[in-house]
Amino acid sequence: VFTYLMGSLSRIYTTLQEVDDKLILYGFVAGFLLNAVLAAQMVYYWRSPDTAKHAQEFGEKPRELVAKAESTGVERKGKGPSTRRRG
Repeated sequence: VFTYLMGSLSRIYTTLQEVDDKLILYGFVAGFLLNAVLAAQMVYYWRSPDTAKHAQEFGEKPRELVAKAESTGVERKGKGPSTRRRG
């Protein structure tokens, strides 16, 4: 997020130096402001005590998800499609 913020700032600088089109400048300023909001939220919520307290309410560590294959009960007759190239 912070690199996007710096990239947006450099786009604004480059647009001010090279282009006289205000519409392009306004678009880059809007993108910079939205990235600034995201960066401010990251800084604000980075070590929020409410989040740590909420995690302790559950008392358990999250379990690892394991993929489990299940059969639909349909049996194939004969050979299935091959991925081998022929000819």
